[in-house]
Amino acid sequence: MSFSSQTKDELVESCRLGSTEEKRSLLCGITHAAGSMTLGRGGIGLQYITENSSVAALTVRLGRELYSVTAETSISEKERLNAVSNVVKFTGDGVRDLLNDAGYGVDGDEDFELGYIPPRLTDDESKAKAFLRGVFLGAGSVSDPNKGYHLELVCRYEKFAATLCDIMASLGISAKFLPRKSSYIVYLKDGELVSDFITLIGAMNSTMAFEEARVMRSVSNHINRQQNFEDANMNKAAAAAAQQLLDIEFIRLNAGLDSLPPKLREAAELRINNPEATLSDLAEMAEISKSGLNHRLAKLSTIAQELKDK
Repeated sequence: MSFSSQTKDELVESCRLGSTEEKRSLLCGITHAAGSMTLGRGGIGLQYITENSSVAALTVRLGRELYSVTAETSISEKERLNAVSNVVKFTGDGVRDLLNDAGYGVDGDEDFELGYIPPRLTDDESKAKAFLRGVFLGAGSVSDPNKGYHLELVCRYEKFAATLCDIMASLGISAKFLPRKSSYIVYLKDGELVSDFITLIGAMNSTMAFEEARVMRSVSNHINRQQNFEDANMNKAAAAAAQQLLDIEFIRLNAGLDSLPPKLREAAELRINNPEATLSDLAEMAEISKSGLNHRLAKLSTIAQELKDK
């Protein structure tokens, strides 16, 4: 089961909405995200399509409780995509009330505009959180935190996406949106913001799992950076040692090590006899400071260059 599905299942199982207004905001959020109007002999209907059976069951429960709609459920299978969807159909007089509450203005009570979210659905924090929970249940997804940080809400209309961003901003979460094919995507890519959002909508267990994965990724990344740093230092030290050996060999062939002052000759012989030793190891053998030995090796390189110039 994907992390998105686990999060949605948790949101449904932990759905303990206190007021009718919160329940209405939640159902209207699902309706905007996953619902579509239908017309038939019985009049206006509503159809919801979701891959999550828990979301379908919650939609039916809220529809019957709040609007006394007649609800039918079925399964739709798409063999080509190897996908199974849950289809919920609402019929009855309550459908008009639900659509009006969601802001679709089917009775002309308010100015209708595609993607319009009535302020009454989000005019306090609890209702705003319930509405966002509904939108996530209907058209949201969140990536496995072990692989990356990405949460998105698929919106059918630009106005709806922009208003969602405003609602999230009022709750301290900065989201962006962009067009994708025939839809608009409200998205979060920052790990902390993703964690804040799933906490906001009430998925506490998912938040803990998300944070645990974030910590593990952070530790793993730190270890990798440390290893890369150590590898780079080792490669740098090996390259420096190889160049020192080349310089000392050039001095030996062209002037002889006996031509060197005693301290420089000692440093040269230490390097020749310990080609893989670190600078710290050589300094300890010579019983001088690391910077002192480094100065002597640098002087040997200068002498080698002077000989080359001649």
